[in-house]
Amino acid sequence: MGFLVNHELRRGTSPACKVGVHATFIQKVIICMVAGFLAACLIQWRKVFAEGADDALNKGYAHTAPPGFIKKR
Repeated sequence: MGFLVNHELRRGTSPACKVGVHATFIQKVIICMVAGFLAACLIQWRKVFAEGADDALNKGYAHTAPPGFIKKR
């Protein structure tokens, strides 16, 4: 197997060596859109998770706190 690969590379017939693969502009735009969407999902998940954890931790204190002390959403 190694002999066949080296033989092709020496002859210069391997198309992978001649042509570099680059992303087109549209592919780059799609990659950026997907990355932006994933970042927005991560930020939104963090906000929901933090608010839910905060509510879960403070729920026991809501009934004992003085009126006006806990902010209503």
